[in-house]
Amino acid sequence: MVRDLTEKRQLEENSKRLSTALDQVMEVIAILDSRDGSIIYSNNLFSQIFGNPSNGSPKQKFRELFECRVLATALEQAHAGEAWTGRSSLKTHTGRRITFEGTVSPVRNGEGVVESLVVRLRDVTLEVEKDRHLRQAQKLDALGALAGGMAHDFNNLIGAILNAAELIEMQIEPDSPIQKKLEIIQQVGGRAKELSTQILNFSCRTNDNWTPFDLTGLVAEVISLLQTTLPRNVELRSDLAKGIRILGDPSQLHRVIMNLGINGSQAMQPAGGVLSIQLQHVKAGQRVGDQPFPEPCVLLTIEDAGCGMDSPTLERIFEPFFTTKEVGHGTGLGLSVVYGIVQGHGGNLQVSSEPGKGSSFKVRLPVHQDLPKGFSGRTSESHMSGLI
Repeated sequence: MVRDLTEKRQLEENSKRLSTALDQVMEVIAILDSRDGSIIYSNNLFSQIFGNPSNGSPKQKFRELFECRVLATALEQAHAGEAWTGRSSLKTHTGRRITFEGTVSPVRNGEGVVESLVVRLRDVTLEVEKDRHLRQAQKLDALGALAGGMAHDFNNLIGAILNAAELIEMQIEPDSPIQKKLEIIQQVGGRAKELSTQILNFSCRTNDNWTPFDLTGLVAEVISLLQTTLPRNVELRSDLAKGIRILGDPSQLHRVIMNLGINGSQAMQPAGGVLSIQLQHVKAGQRVGDQPFPEPCVLLTIEDAGCGMDSPTLERIFEPFFTTKEVGHGTGLGLSVVYGIVQGHGGNLQVSSEPGKGSSFKVRLPVHQDLPKGFSGRTSESHMSGLI
């Protein structure tokens, strides 16, 4: 009896030690009964992300917590005795979707029968997002190089046409019927030149004009301009932290804020709504909403209550020449230029949106540090893209 009690006490201590160790692991771990898939054990991280299984039925079944065909297939495969490894998107108890990379492994008894399943899930949402944004950045870099070369040649051709039109205008009488045709040539040529300039701005990420400046003042200036130009059914709200300074090109960032503000206003038509602009300094390790910020940065958030965007549209909004507007109402270069400017400033641009729930654009920019004497205004260009 003493031996049995001692062995029982040792088993309890080992079980408690193992449970404590699993609670410290930064992965979701659950052990399931292979017969019905009910949860035998789950660590603390499981409860934090998916809720406490004990709050449900006494024998909460793992499948009942999720609507995921991939995970259901993984459990069936593991029940058959074959381990499964892969990725799946699961919804947390708060309704947020997270991408997990995990395994479902069978556990056999002494007779070789599968009696339980071990589920291990690791949150790889940020890794997936970084990979997607890296591919997006590489694609945009390639498009930018191609578009820049074409725009340069195109600009030269337009310049030759406009110069020829000016020479003809100097050689004819003011009341000549050719005068009106020349005006059309000059007008259309001017628009074509503006378009080629936008393409060049997208492809060129120069920092020759960078200087330390007050971003708070710049955002306030753009807000004042927007208040006089936006439709009356758009209410503009702002919350700006004072004294935020960064290093960059004020005219380019002015264009970024203006473009995102106008786009947000247009997305809320014809019903109108609230356009929100926030500027804040984020400390390292701070969370804004459900988004972690491992490094300090300046965060500019522009949100609208408009029509929102579906996933296919979100995948393409930064592509040059892609637009959801009607023909003749947009070139499709606005957001691609905005993306290029933000990335050229060593920052990144994240966007979240759902149909009918509006859109949120978050611009992260590096915090301005005191510069050494003799700084010329040129810095090494960053091509890092940690997008949204």
